[in-house]
Amino acid sequence: MQGRTPNFNKLPLIVCLLMFFLTCVFHVSVSYFQVRHQKQFSNVLLNKAEHISADISSAINAASQISFRQCNTQTINKLRVILANYEYVHDLGLIRKGKVKCTANWGKLDNTTLLTQQLYNSSSGYDFAAEVAGVFPVETKYDVTKRDDIIAFTVNKPFKHIDELNKHFSFKIISKNKEYVFHHYESQYQFNSKTFLPTQQVETCSTQFSYCVVTENNRPGILYFPLYISVLIICMLGLISFLIAYSLSSYFDKQNSMEFRLRSAIKNAQLYLEYQPIIDVKTNKIIGVESLVRWKDEIHGQVSPELFLGVAEQLSLYPMLAYECAMKALKELAPIMKTDHGFSVAINVNAYEIENPEFLDYLHQLCSKYELRNEQVKIEITERIGLPLTLLACFALKAKKYGFKIALDDFGTGVSNLVWLTEINFDVIKIDKVFTQSITDGVKQKMILAIMSLVSELNRTVIFEGVETEDEYNFIESHNEDYQIQGWYFYKSLSLQDLQNALVGNDNAQTL
Repeated sequence: MQGRTPNFNKLPLIVCLLMFFLTCVFHVSVSYFQVRHQKQFSNVLLNKAEHISADISSAINAASQISFRQCNTQTINKLRVILANYEYVHDLGLIRKGKVKCTANWGKLDNTTLLTQQLYNSSSGYDFAAEVAGVFPVETKYDVTKRDDIIAFTVNKPFKHIDELNKHFSFKIISKNKEYVFHHYESQYQFNSKTFLPTQQVETCSTQFSYCVVTENNRPGILYFPLYISVLIICMLGLISFLIAYSLSSYFDKQNSMEFRLRSAIKNAQLYLEYQPIIDVKTNKIIGVESLVRWKDEIHGQVSPELFLGVAEQLSLYPMLAYECAMKALKELAPIMKTDHGFSVAINVNAYEIENPEFLDYLHQLCSKYELRNEQVKIEITERIGLPLTLLACFALKAKKYGFKIALDDFGTGVSNLVWLTEINFDVIKIDKVFTQSITDGVKQKMILAIMSLVSELNRTVIFEGVETEDEYNFIESHNEDYQIQGWYFYKSLSLQDLQNALVGNDNAQTL
């Protein structure tokens, strides 16, 4: 038998590839949900920033409505009233020539220092500075927003809740032109240096104000987890990969197994028949054939009938195969057999056909269906079959009542003895090729002559199997021209088309 046999040699490679694939899928999936989380967090942060900005902008706008803004009691009181309406504005005041002159909380300031910190000038008319110190006689640092002569102070506490809420992402609120950072938070959970994986960055910009929220994550995917969890995940993915690879290998091994493929071949009618011609020694013409089932598989190649028939029996597929082969043989040969009533086909049977009381009736129905004569069908019983002689004799008797011919196949190689020849009324005796190919051996030749003499006295048709050389043929011909032969000396088993071509040559030769 040719072909390859499935095995697990590639299992480690499959495990590695699957593990790589699953790791990538896991990494991408985690990264995807991280990005979603980043976007959600960015929206929360942006909403917070917009509320603070709206408060500051509204407070400054309200303060700008004060007429004749001077650092007097009346103006300061108005600033205090305005300040009370805004949650995120810590203080509100007036500034002249870089100095804060008065605020709602501190009142009038006589000895303030110059606001020396560089202000960021935005295109909207607002100026910004972060963590400004020394404006008031306290150590607190303020973020300031200025427009014209009005200045608003905020303490960097509005984002404290956001900073505490998020522990895993770094983020910043930055102007759209990237020139100024309003707020920045560096997460302790992030790596201090870059990794081999690119940083995940999500940017969400405000439609009301000229700034954006940018969240960053340099621990994307599987790096997001602590080391021990990452190792555990990789181990789990390795185990899953092994189980999947083993299951796939087992599945494909089963798919490629002879049992599975034979079951599929029988179900899909992929087995086919070849025909071994039987030659009349006197005329050297084809007078019949023996039907032989064949199976050529893509994986296992040309499989020996002895092998796949045994497998079919183990799988309880043989009954289907037996009926199918009998039907196919008579159907394919019907045109030849209806034209030549002397042409016969031999069908090999096993214990199943002999023990099945319906098989002979099935053959009879096939002959009626294809308009064939029952005597054109020979049923070959091999001497290797292990059934009781009484059962074989009963089967042969019933077959002959139907009009079928009975042939003893492989005579001389099995466990039977001469009782077979007397108890079973065979029409044909087929001499096994073991004896045929011993014809040229001087010692064994005497045994062959004795067998030939014996079967000739029984007045049965004799067929010599396995005739492969001219010497073997000449020996048989010289002793009895009424014998028939099978073997490669004339033909190997033929497809239906090749048989038809050979029969055309048969007819032409007879015409000549």
